[in-house]
Amino acid sequence: MDDNSSDAIYYDDGTISVVGKVVSVGAPYNQTYNLRSIIGTSYGKDKSGQASKFLWIFLSAFGLLFGISCMSINSPILGGTFFLGSAAILWKTLQSYGRPYVELKFGGLNNQMLYMKKLEEAEGLAAAINMAIQDMHTPPEPGQPVYNPIFPEPENPVSQRPIFSRN
Repeated sequence: MDDNSSDAIYYDDGTISVVGKVVSVGAPYNQTYNLRSIIGTSYGKDKSGQASKFLWIFLSAFGLLFGISCMSINSPILGGTFFLGSAAILWKTLQSYGRPYVELKFGGLNNQMLYMKKLEEAEGLAAAINMAIQDMHTPPEPGQPVYNPIFPEPENPVSQRPIFSRN
């Protein structure tokens, strides 16, 4: 591949971009991953913590009922507080239930999860990363200039001239 392929844009949504040989995650995380260290990706919906999420849904439903009963008896402030707090907990629990992710696999235990808003975005990012990895490992076409020669010139080992492939 030539040097111009390092500027190829595979994916860019304003926060996460796959450009050349780098995956960049913008604000607020500001992280950069080298594609050479990524061996693969996977995507899907996060199903971890099912029991704890079910427990929070159960407790918030109980809090909603308790808040309604307190408002109807004689404590509207206590009942309203319980009702609104339980509604907020229920909303956040349901919002985080099954959220889409892209997992960057590094070949060890240090895999990274990138959480997305929609499953289609996660699928697009995973496909873009896999395409960038595949393009990075694709051999050059016959006659395409190679800028990292395997056999440099003996008189000038650090040659700036490209050597054409012999395929």
